[in-house]
Amino acid sequence: MIKMFSRIVGAGVIAVILAACSSDQNSQASLPKLVFGSLVQTVNQRRAGPVQQIVPTQQQLDETNEPVLQINPEISGGSDFLRLRSSRRDSGLGVVQVWYSSDNAQIFLRDGVLIGTRGVGGDIISADADMTIKALRAQSQGTGVRTYVISDGDVTSTDYSFNCTVKSLGSENISVVNQVFITDRFRETCVGGPNGDAVLNNEYWVQPSNGLIRKSRQWVGPRVGYFEIIVLKN
Repeated sequence: MIKMFSRIVGAGVIAVILAACSSDQNSQASLPKLVFGSLVQTVNQRRAGPVQQIVPTQQQLDETNEPVLQINPEISGGSDFLRLRSSRRDSGLGVVQVWYSSDNAQIFLRDGVLIGTRGVGGDIISADADMTIKALRAQSQGTGVRTYVISDGDVTSTDYSFNCTVKSLGSENISVVNQVFITDRFRETCVGGPNGDAVLNNEYWVQPSNGLIRKSRQWVGPRVGYFEIIVLKN
């Protein structure tokens, strides 16, 4: 089992254990105590069904004095919470942020759009997301090509190219840990891949006040599927 998924399953197990404890004990635990520790467990398969997502409380978030990103994988279930390792500008558009888990699985976001992973399995080695970023910045429709280089799980990789269209779905209020954010929702539909028939649907909830992608659903490759990515604290 890949490292990050093992950790996600471990986090789900801990959430179940916490739920069995008293509500007072659970309310006293901050996010770092819950999920930033060494939670890696070797789990080869799940037999009891999908792992539940962890739902943090406002108190836990208030007691967390650093940026926090929540990852909810659609296929495996469960949740993981990532710390911000670095934030930098390069020759590309926007700011590249590197987020990491305690077992050093990493995701790379360029202005909130996923451009890479490490330690997840079937990793995105690199990706060009300029078309998407431009459309989301302008908060308008955009079309163009998106490319990915994705690991095959060994020393080889596969190039993926998609023709994509970004469309606005209108304004939508979303709730994140009891906080309501006004956002504009966008859907990115992409067609392509090695055989030309793969279809991707990414979604982004962008705060018009500052351009922050507060929540998104993004493709992480054919092996991993989609991640829901939520900025809990920035």
